[in-house]
Amino acid sequence: MVLLGLFLLDVSIAKEAGLPPDSPVATAATWREGPVGLLLRQGSVIPLLVLTVGLAGVAELDTLVRARGANPCTRFVYVMVAVSILVPWLCPAGLLGEGVAQIEGLMWSLVCVMASVIGAGVLVVLRRDPIGAVTNMGATLLMILYLGFMLSFAVQLRCGFEMPGVEGAWLLLIAAIVTKASDIGAYFAGSAFGRHKLLPRISPAKSVEGVVGGLAGSAVAAVAIVFVYRIASSRLPVGQEAYQFLGLVLDATRTFSEPAGKGSLSPLPRAVLFGLIMSACGQIGDFLESCFKRDAAIKDSGRILPRFGGILDLVDSPVVSVPVAWLLFTVVWRIV
Repeated sequence: MVLLGLFLLDVSIAKEAGLPPDSPVATAATWREGPVGLLLRQGSVIPLLVLTVGLAGVAELDTLVRARGANPCTRFVYVMVAVSILVPWLCPAGLLGEGVAQIEGLMWSLVCVMASVIGAGVLVVLRRDPIGAVTNMGATLLMILYLGFMLSFAVQLRCGFEMPGVEGAWLLLIAAIVTKASDIGAYFAGSAFGRHKLLPRISPAKSVEGVVGGLAGSAVAAVAIVFVYRIASSRLPVGQEAYQFLGLVLDATRTFSEPAGKGSLSPLPRAVLFGLIMSACGQIGDFLESCFKRDAAIKDSGRILPRFGGILDLVDSPVVSVPVAWLLFTVVWRIV
């Protein structure tokens, strides 16, 4: 519910920033016409939320890699993770250049990767000690790419210049919901039917049945979103408050649930495929983070979230699935 509230706040701010000056509901604020307004129209709460998660994740991942004897360039990591996440927010507003390559943001993301490799190399060399150079540079780049580059696609999906209006916020929320539905499906299927361990050395509690349940959970969640859109679009005879609610639901599910370009999959098969892909990517992310913790002999990445562990325990699935969601929505299916 907290996450949903943050997404709604982001959408509300973006819509307010996008109102024309002569709109009867527009405020007299002048910020809407300047750089701040351009930035807020692309997003506000969501980019800052992703930035906060990324920086908090750096602290946890730093603890894990140091437990294995690595000595990463942590301050440099913080800077590059922040820059990597903020670039897709600043670019569509034209704050980093007005050319197509600059506005779409991907060029600057590649520049961040290049700068990360060169910067990490320089810092390792300046330590004047070759012992552990490979380990230290590898740990530094792992942290930047895992928590900077990969998480930047969440901002790219929300703020990308190809995203009309606030569609990116809803698509990001859908990707997160469908990914987390895999965790729910895997938990219940594994608890009820789990008999065959999948990778016991990495995650002893995970079973083959749980993996299947996760795939089914995400597929069902994605299909449910399509049906929710169809119900909302039918405009059932309900009260005025319900109409307002259905309008919000319609706005949130329209892009995901409508047919895409000619020759593309229809909404229901596309939803099933999307759910399966999100679950597979999310479970890969889950196992990957488990590898990090097992290698460091640490049970939870942190204790920020009671009963859930740390930030990395919470975002291990989306950090892998959301970049793939961006690729599917914008390149493969072109639904925006």
